[in-house]
Amino acid sequence: MSVVAANILSPFAGKRSVAEERLKKLGSVFERHGAKVKTTNFVAGQYTGCIGFIRSYPDFKTGMAIMQASAKDPDGQEVMKQRQTDPAGEMIVMREVGRTIFGEAKWASNPVSMIREYAISRADVSKAMPILEGDQKIMDKVEVNVRVTMPILSPVMGRIRVAYQFKSLDHLGEVLDTTSADSEMQSLIEKANTFSSLEAASVMVSF
Repeated sequence: MSVVAANILSPFAGKRSVAEERLKKLGSVFERHGAKVKTTNFVAGQYTGCIGFIRSYPDFKTGMAIMQASAKDPDGQEVMKQRQTDPAGEMIVMREVGRTIFGEAKWASNPVSMIREYAISRADVSKAMPILEGDQKIMDKVEVNVRVTMPILSPVMGRIRVAYQFKSLDHLGEVLDTTSADSEMQSLIEKANTFSSLEAASVMVSF
């Protein structure tokens, strides 16, 4: 299991480069204290035009320790001060926290992610596991990593997020062309549709 925390920022006009620079600097602070960090641009679907700031921790205890250490770090405090005195955007998602229930991230080798968000009762999450295992077997053939998270701290709890992680945007396009008509994949989707529904989707690219 790993823990994932995410912030999503909508940059102000003319301030995108400033926002990206600040988040990269803040990311280096979190990395220095032990977190894995991913900064991303949303390029399609939900949150298009926004910037994602995502942190991954091995467990909740470690995550809380890193969060507190980063808040006390002078470089982290400098970024927070800049945000207050000269904001570069509006934070539309603030520190949502989830835990991994399937797979693990491969951010370094697969920096492009397609996120598919499903509404699902927590009582039905166990039904999703064999479907996800079948999904990963299909994705293994095309070198796509699958990671699934469930919210722990969020305004909407009845959902899971399935992240398909690709090597590039070209790779994503190739896989969509080949798997969208795959009968085995369609069968898995039909099974998932009996107890869940696809609510939103997006594509984000690391920077």
